[in-house]
Amino acid sequence: METIMKKFKYGILVLILFLGSCSTEDGVDGQIGPQGPAGADGTNGQDGNANVVSVLFENQTISNGDNVFDIPELTQEIFDTGIVYAYVTVTGNTYWETLPLSLGQQIILEIDKIEVGKATLRATFTQSNLRLRFVLIEGNDASGINFENYLEVQSFYNLTD
Repeated sequence: METIMKKFKYGILVLILFLGSCSTEDGVDGQIGPQGPAGADGTNGQDGNANVVSVLFENQTISNGDNVFDIPELTQEIFDTGIVYAYVTVTGNTYWETLPLSLGQQIILEIDKIEVGKATLRATFTQSNLRLRFVLIEGNDASGINFENYLEVQSFYNLTD
C-alpha cells in the first residue's frame, strides 16, 4: 500500500510540474497559411417561398354589397396555383381579423370572388376608416400555418407592415 501511495505522490508531482511548465504568454503570431480546399456541398433544404405579396389598402370604406379591389399583384400564377387570404381591421387597432368576418351567426364581410388582378368583398354593412390586407401566395407547401392568425402568416412569410 505504501508503494502505491509513493507512486501516486510522484504521479501528482509530475503532473504539477508538467502543468506548471505551460506558459500563459502568447508568442508572436505566425503568418496566415494558404486557403484550404473547398468543403463538400451540404444537402439542400426545403425551398422557401419568396413569391408572397402583402397588399395593404389604407383608410377604406366598405359599402353594403360588393366591393371590388384592384390588385395587380394577383397574377395568373397565384390565381391558378396559389391562395389569397384577406384580413381587416379598423385604423388604429393593433390586431387583424381574418375574413370571413362574422357577427354572431351571420357573415358580415367575406371574399366573394377572386379574379386575376382583383378581388371582390361582399359586405352586409357600411363602414369607413378600415384597413384591408390581402396576402397573395404562389403555390407551395405551407402546411402547419394557421392562416386565421395574420401575425403567424406575417412571421412565416417574413412580411412587413
